[in-house]
Amino acid sequence: MAFPSVSVVIATYNRPDYLRAAIKSVVDQTYVVEQIVVVDDCSSADLKSIVDEFSESNILYFRKKENKGVSNSRNIGIQKATGDWIAFLDDDDLFLANKIQQNIDDALRVDNCVAVLCSYSILETGAKRKSPVSGRVQDSDLKQGNLFCGATGLFAKRECLLNELFDESLPMGEDWDIFVRLQVYGVVYFNSSSLFLYRNGGHESITSQARKLTILQMKPRIRSAYKHREWLGEIYFKRRIAYQILSYISVKDHKLAWLKESIKLAGFTATFFVLYTKLFSKSMSD
Repeated sequence: MAFPSVSVVIATYNRPDYLRAAIKSVVDQTYVVEQIVVVDDCSSADLKSIVDEFSESNILYFRKKENKGVSNSRNIGIQKATGDWIAFLDDDDLFLANKIQQNIDDALRVDNCVAVLCSYSILETGAKRKSPVSGRVQDSDLKQGNLFCGATGLFAKRECLLNELFDESLPMGEDWDIFVRLQVYGVVYFNSSSLFLYRNGGHESITSQARKLTILQMKPRIRSAYKHREWLGEIYFKRRIAYQILSYISVKDHKLAWLKESIKLAGFTATFFVLYTKLFSKSMSD
């Protein structure tokens, strides 16, 4: 039996040290990767020299002429990829050595599988993300939001991705959006094993970002929910809006203004549901 070929698309921007480690994590895979596509989002740093450090002939480097964001970089990678399946790697993440092999095993074992998702651990602490159990991703799971992973956890058939590129109009939620759209083609499977490392270090903390976020800055974050409003249905649509608005509410300034915005856009019922869920989950973890 011929084994599927795999391309890995690495989206990168101005982080040479991270890029070097990311490429190495792909080169060190137990499953031989046919092609590594490095898409540089018009960095000021010299990333070509990092790529040239590797002797592997299967690495393709492409530098964009202008900065257009990570979704655009991934889409260019999809169009340049030659593998039957495509994996994605943001330059600040790292694949574990068995990631691609496990993705392949899952894809071949599950009937009509078009995409595989996987969980991850935090690079600095080793803590594993809380996630659902392994199994087919259901509509009911996705309607609760992205319970799974970011784009680095996505492994999908190239033929499907060519039809369903990342939505470049979404500044956030583009991973959840593509998970929803890929389900049209077949089974999206989730493996709860940690198969990559997510890097928290070197960036402003999530809580610090949340504290500074304004209501105006929040608006683009809910575009993906509006895009899939009909599919979500009004109950899940309003809950998703409320979740987005009330994320990290405990550390945000002007809490009353955020609550009013949630009630305005999502309604009282969805706002109360989200607040109750947050309080209940906190009490269970104490």
